[in-house]
Amino acid sequence: MGRKNLLSGLMDDLGPPGQSVQSTEPERTSPTFGIRGAVGAMSRSLEKLSAENHAAKALAERFASGETVVEIDPSLIDASIVPDRMPGTEADHTALVRSIEESGQLVPVLLRPHPHDPSRFQTAYGHRRVRALSELKRPVRAIVRKLTDDELVVAQGKENGERRDLSFIERASYAVALEDSGFKRDTIGLALSVDKTELSRLIGVARAIPRSLVNAIGPAPKVGRRRWMELEVLLQGRDAAAGLTELLMSHPFLASDSDARFASVCAALSPRREKARAAIWTAEDGRRVASIDRRPERTMLAVDEKAAPGFGEYVVERLAELYSDYQRTRG
Repeated sequence: MGRKNLLSGLMDDLGPPGQSVQSTEPERTSPTFGIRGAVGAMSRSLEKLSAENHAAKALAERFASGETVVEIDPSLIDASIVPDRMPGTEADHTALVRSIEESGQLVPVLLRPHPHDPSRFQTAYGHRRVRALSELKRPVRAIVRKLTDDELVVAQGKENGERRDLSFIERASYAVALEDSGFKRDTIGLALSVDKTELSRLIGVARAIPRSLVNAIGPAPKVGRRRWMELEVLLQGRDAAAGLTELLMSHPFLASDSDARFASVCAALSPRREKARAAIWTAEDGRRVASIDRRPERTMLAVDEKAAPGFGEYVVERLAELYSDYQRTRG
């Protein structure tokens, strides 16, 4: 019997779809072993086809879920819908380019098919690697997943939280950018792995400090929430753009790292305390016996023991008497 006829016969024996077929023979624990001839060969062929089909299906599922790494021309990749990081320094970028040039791209980026152009892709995370590979004219090793906008920003935030923490102000700026783009706070909280209270703090600080000032300072990786909130207080009632222009354009400021720039801004905004100059008290014999430092909150008397040995002890011993006289004069 030809293979076609045999298959036809086997299919006929199965009956119409949805109808179960009951076997009159005892159930075999191994339907392949022990079967000889054309039926045995056909059983083995069907099992092989089934295994290959299962493997192909699993491979397709892995690709659909983003487990397969593919290579994509960087010119076909666009940025994310919302940037999550401030621009890095050229030194950082140069170091990344050199690392990829020497060791290759060790970690794939995450992309999604572009929602408005099926011939292009959109970055979820890995912007810096894409830029470096573009300069090296190398393909980008990427995982491609079908992601909604919400899924994209959550994946973007989770990857950065697990691989390299965003600074406080980067997280705050990212939260505001997401909210301004129409994302709900529940989604933003998931993306940044924060509760509602912390998310409110992030958004509050980012909205209180002018974006131009944040960009001038940069990510300030060593500066935490408390110090950014202190800067927020220092800015209250001030025109930061007018008062800080000279500082922000100065060469020392521009040449400093981000944390030092933050410190410079805080120093410029902090109230300046004038250094009080101590008055010198001179005795009738011309000796400079003591210095007196008067301030609103305290007065300090310092006796020069070289000029008047023992005078300091003499004053201390009579403090009770002097204070009693003071009280009587006020009464």
